[in-house]
Amino acid sequence: MMRRVAVMVLAAGSLAFALRVQAVELRPAVDRPEILEVGDPILITRKVLGLEMRRNADLRDWVYLYGTPDYAEVQEIQIDPPWAPYEVRLYYVRRNAYLAFSRVNVAPSVYDYGVRKYVGPINSAVLDRLLTARPAGTPLRTQELQPVPPEAVVIETVAVEGVPVSN
Repeated sequence: MMRRVAVMVLAAGSLAFALRVQAVELRPAVDRPEILEVGDPILITRKVLGLEMRRNADLRDWVYLYGTPDYAEVQEIQIDPPWAPYEVRLYYVRRNAYLAFSRVNVAPSVYDYGVRKYVGPINSAVLDRLLTARPAGTPLRTQELQPVPPEAVVIETVAVEGVPVSN
């Protein structure tokens, strides 16, 4: 009986901690309080942006018309059907433009339907974060790169004549 009570208390405590952690991660988007962000945004490379452009026709058209953005990132957002659970955000620094695109799930046969959800100026706090961020795909500094020696792997096999051979 005591074990059941202890397990129930432990489970309730774990659930309360998990809900508190989840609540800390949710925050309203800057200048867009109707969007709840989950975690931190992730800067993406041009290659990943190209993959997203294949999945979102409106994003593809915008980049073809106005050029490649200075910064692009993916931000996970709270699920709001039929929207995808993330946004692709583009930042044009010289034009002071911030755009958010998201895909819409309308039918299985429509795989590249997306919509521009927001256009506005770049907030100064967001601009500071972008200008000090390390772009995605940037190699680490040489101090951070420490070669890891390969582990010696010895594979023993049995030769046709029955004499063990090691590599």
